[in-house]
Amino acid sequence: MKRMTIVDKFSKSIWKREEKKFEALEKKVKIPNRKLHEVDFVILKKEEDFEKIPQSGGCYWLWTNEPVHHQLHKNPIPEKIKKGEVIYNGIAKDNVRQRVKHHLWGEMNAGWSGISLDIYPKKSPSHRKKAMSPKGKVPYVDSIIDKRHEINKDSLKPIRTKDLIFRLYLSRAEKTYIKDHNQKTYFFRNGIKISDPKHKNFKFKVYFITGSNWLYLEYIEKKWREEYGLPKLCTYSSGR
Repeated sequence: MKRMTIVDKFSKSIWKREEKKFEALEKKVKIPNRKLHEVDFVILKKEEDFEKIPQSGGCYWLWTNEPVHHQLHKNPIPEKIKKGEVIYNGIAKDNVRQRVKHHLWGEMNAGWSGISLDIYPKKSPSHRKKAMSPKGKVPYVDSIIDKRHEINKDSLKPIRTKDLIFRLYLSRAEKTYIKDHNQKTYFFRNGIKISDPKHKNFKFKVYFITGSNWLYLEYIEKKWREEYGLPKLCTYSSGR
């Protein structure tokens, strides 16, 4: 067995001390609370509203009062706030405005990744998340949704069949498309357009923190999710 030298012991003790200093600093760092008090936000209704969002890098949260009956993971999710909920949060390294616009003001055939709420009414030749499929990653829905449409974590099921895809919050056009096309797999479009009939009567907000150190922004995202839950439409707990 290899014996630990005096240098090895000394080196390890240095970094253990530094680790404790780092952990002590982390505990002093403030992050936004569950309701995102003191965080700047913009209410988004029309395309011009996106110009109020900074074009620098930052972290952001998307809030809406539109019903969202599915989630892309089985982790705990944030509690509802202000008669709505945070459905997504993330980091944009270069341009928060552009990223949020991809999510909420996208065109039907957009190739950019965006939040997954609407069914793509065509066959999908490029990368889109699956809304229903007999295999692969699909969203989860409550197999027994109550009258309040509250999600019961214990009865979440992956959407493999048509009876479950109709648990999503769908427009009449989306329901008709699914009924009229006997596909094994349906896809979400990349992002939504909040001016579309399905969404225009609901509220959408983006909360954001910009112009800060990248490591701090990553810390905010990670700790906020650990503390309050992973928003429904996120696909990872931390990292990229």
